[in-house]
Amino acid sequence: MFPTIAILSWPVVVTILFQKLKRPAAVAISIIAAYLLLPVEGGIDLPLLPPIDKNTVAVVAALFIAWQMSRTDIKAQVLDGWLPRHPGLRLLIIIAVASAMMTVVLNGDQVTYGTVVLPGLRLYDAFSAMMGAALMLLPLILARKYLAHPEQHILLLSILCIAGLCYSLLALYEVRMSPQLNRMVYGFFPHSWAQHLRGGGFRPIVFLSHGLQLAIFFTGTIIAACALMRIYAEKQRILYLCAALWLFMTLVLAKSIGALAIALLLVPIAALLSVRLQILAAAILAILVVSYPLSRGAGWVPIDRIQSIATQIDPQRGSSLGTRLYHEEAMLEKASARPLFGWGRWGRSRIYDENGRDVSIADGYWAISIGVGGWVKFLSEFLILGGAVVLLAIRQRTYNIGIETSALALIVAGWMVDLLPNSALTPLLWLVAGALWGRVELGKIAQTADEPETQEVTPRVRYSRQSHKNPVPDRQLTYARAKPEPQSRKH
Repeated sequence: MFPTIAILSWPVVVTILFQKLKRPAAVAISIIAAYLLLPVEGGIDLPLLPPIDKNTVAVVAALFIAWQMSRTDIKAQVLDGWLPRHPGLRLLIIIAVASAMMTVVLNGDQVTYGTVVLPGLRLYDAFSAMMGAALMLLPLILARKYLAHPEQHILLLSILCIAGLCYSLLALYEVRMSPQLNRMVYGFFPHSWAQHLRGGGFRPIVFLSHGLQLAIFFTGTIIAACALMRIYAEKQRILYLCAALWLFMTLVLAKSIGALAIALLLVPIAALLSVRLQILAAAILAILVVSYPLSRGAGWVPIDRIQSIATQIDPQRGSSLGTRLYHEEAMLEKASARPLFGWGRWGRSRIYDENGRDVSIADGYWAISIGVGGWVKFLSEFLILGGAVVLLAIRQRTYNIGIETSALALIVAGWMVDLLPNSALTPLLWLVAGALWGRVELGKIAQTADEPETQEVTPRVRYSRQSHKNPVPDRQLTYARAKPEPQSRKH
């Protein structure tokens, strides 16, 4: 009962945040805090509608309150309109929502596996699936509008860093005392206890659904701390360096090899390389993630070699990885029977033996997405997530991209990589991706106040940006929408 009360009470928290804070901070904190603090069980499952849970209640409440308050919004620092102006993003959103309906339309047949009979999907399921797809994208819509500007990117990095530091205290408690906080507060344990016993100790979970989600969250917060270390002045730089080291220590104690590997790859890039190399690395990773299923099908991914390396590191985890890869192959083979729009929900995409027992192990979100919604669902979702990263990499010089934006691109890329072995597609990933799409729409940012202004210009804002070698004095930025970019013209 208490988990449901906590979820249904969250709109009150969101209302207070919007009354006390500026719109960008209220949007980011309401969604991030709900993800970190609300229970994974509870809520209400309404007929015809997706369930009201921790992932939907915060974003719906934030959207409704922001829309109600939009009449008093100051137009500076907020993009016009609620729907994306970029034609590519609009098309991908339409495809993502419409493909949910097509999946239902093409899966009206009944399927039988041994003694198990799975009914066909109905019009009822089509409406629910389309609503679910739309709700999934709402964090992106909000972030695109309220978190597009560089100052708002710095704000988002700061919120992620502070949230990581606060959450690390809870995680370290569970490292020492065992994962008990969710049971103590909400009265249940959200996953398998055996999966949170690692290395002679405990893997923390706090209020998330799995310890792996906690670990990859810390990976993003470390990148955020490294970026802030380079943005701010000397005294603050030391504080953010200490924060990054503390968060990295917490990540190590979280006992997730995958998240730690992603951090070891991306944290040095965030801390040492230039903006151009950061955004390029993020774009390359995003492209590799999108192309991974195609590479798997073509046999270009050295599966045996990867499993051998994992076995050398930890035989138990190497065996687990081998099992996971085997089941991914089986699910891809079944998905090939209905490649465009998949098999639909309610277990239709899973693997069953001759007795009707579900024998599939589906961990990677990409495999789940292809099985449920086909290649159309997978490509539309992953191109939305990574498309802005690639566009910003192509236009890095033209748009005057800063460290605050390249760091968010690295976070998106790292979290996308985690979707290959795991299924944690969270509202936080959509939120950060939406901030990057907003930056794409914002377009060119002039470096000086003397640069010609092309169209509507917002008030000038001062902030300090520093490289890792030579400090750059405070500079004055003027935001101008560039005429050559059709998606950034004023409507």
